[in-house]
Amino acid sequence: MYTTEQNKIYVPISELDVRATLECGQLFRFEKTDGHYTVKSGEHVCTIETTDDNVVITTQSVGFFVNFFDLERDIGRIKRELARFPELIAPIECCGSLRILHQPLFETIISFIISANNNIPRIKTIINRLCATNADVFPSPAQIAEMPIRMLDALGCGYRSQYIQTSAKICAETDILDRLKFAPTPEAQQLLISLPGVGQKIADCVSLFALGRFEVFPVDTWIIKTLRVGNETETRLRARLMETYGMNAGYAQQLIYYYNAILRMKG
Repeated sequence: MYTTEQNKIYVPISELDVRATLECGQLFRFEKTDGHYTVKSGEHVCTIETTDDNVVITTQSVGFFVNFFDLERDIGRIKRELARFPELIAPIECCGSLRILHQPLFETIISFIISANNNIPRIKTIINRLCATNADVFPSPAQIAEMPIRMLDALGCGYRSQYIQTSAKICAETDILDRLKFAPTPEAQQLLISLPGVGQKIADCVSLFALGRFEVFPVDTWIIKTLRVGNETETRLRARLMETYGMNAGYAQQLIYYYNAILRMKG
């Protein structure tokens, strides 16, 4: 497992695949320069370097990033449970130490609304611009709710501007964020879908990457094209995959997607 020392977290490389974890599409606030990563979440920042034996996370927010990278979770157990599926053997051998992040809820909601019909470089640019309005800290629900639509448009949000502002206002003026944390997954997903700009796929992403609901399996266009059987609807496809992989469905989805749609496509 991990150890800590002042402003550093040491994680054995067998416990955390940094590239897979950060580049699988679950996080947008990171940059890679000169062989190391810089990750930002909320008001917190860390840098990540890899040695022969360890991943070294340097930060003033040690507790936050222990939770953010979900380092208390036994990733070995998850790999053993998923290894019984033949289609997951190669992904597990290649990037099985990919971890599902535990991201701040509101930040994840807005980030994935921004991600709709968008590409990763542009998503990152918009989110960086949004944070730049607040001293490089992701704005609160109240702060975004008060932003004029024209300001969100200027940041590049486009048609999503109204969704972002209205969803932020709901989060600022109601107890939906607190309810989401404790609601059973089906109820939490209905609450998420009640927010403007949030459909099933975004609700699944938020459930997985912020609420830790590992039983969900986000279905995007790539998943539909590659895993659908016959004329299976998106709803039935999602239900089948969730039933197949059970409480590790979210991990299975990330391994399948990263290994096949990202890693192998890059060669």
